[in-house]
Amino acid sequence: MIQTTAIRDEESSERLFLRSAAHTFERVIADGTSCSPFEASVIADKAQEVFRLGEHGDNSSMQPGQILWRAIDEKEPAGKPLSQCIFKTVRLTFLILEEDFEVLHTYGHSAKRGQQCMRIATEAAEQGALLTQEDLAAILDSDVKTIRTDIKRYQEKHGILIPTRGTKKDIGPGVTHRERAVELYLQGKDQVAVARDLQHSLKAVERYIQTFCRVVFCQGQLMNTLKTALVVGVSIASVNKYLDLRQKYCKSDAYRERIGEIESEGTRFWEYLDGKKKFGRTARRRA
Repeated sequence: MIQTTAIRDEESSERLFLRSAAHTFERVIADGTSCSPFEASVIADKAQEVFRLGEHGDNSSMQPGQILWRAIDEKEPAGKPLSQCIFKTVRLTFLILEEDFEVLHTYGHSAKRGQQCMRIATEAAEQGALLTQEDLAAILDSDVKTIRTDIKRYQEKHGILIPTRGTKKDIGPGVTHRERAVELYLQGKDQVAVARDLQHSLKAVERYIQTFCRVVFCQGQLMNTLKTALVVGVSIASVNKYLDLRQKYCKSDAYRERIGEIESEGTRFWEYLDGKKKFGRTARRRA
């Protein structure tokens, strides 16, 4: 077989995946139970979901592909010398193997970097800090000019602002990539179409929509945004944005069927995962 660049890239991605904990888990299950690789992958994914491992992990421990980074506090004014700025330590997910390499092979290197820039810049902003383009270049091992081009392309193509320090003056209650994915889904597009429109990995889009479903249903059960945020594992700001989206679309009969699907998905998570979580005494007092 002729070894083309595409084939070599695909083989390289497969070798990288073999290093992941998810693959190791699948092999242990397959070897220990004699089930098929597909069955092992389903069991491994459900186990990670139940025990909050890997992509389902909570905020208490570092996950593969995450780093700690010192970023400028969001309260620092633009133009202030870096030597006089206050920095915060934030945790960033610079690489999600399957998702990032799916985008790489489907849409190319620029789209992959755009997805990574959007993800880590948003994570930093949610933790009260703003990354610079120099930060993004260092984290993703690229030069600043390439990052600047990728950011410009991403923002022009998708109409979503990447929250860097350089765009601080433009940052307001804008739509994030997660909200945009959910909004397209609510408007009737299936998850594959949403992933294609945003040039995101399908798995990432599925996760955004799944989180939205859980937030909507948990809030209906708990009637408390803080508890909902704790149960689902997202920020209170994210909970409020998701609830605003639901309120926007639930008023129209045109979206009633999709809202019903969301309620059904949320019910499934509530019965098998979210509803079983308990609040400790400290958490109850805070709530």
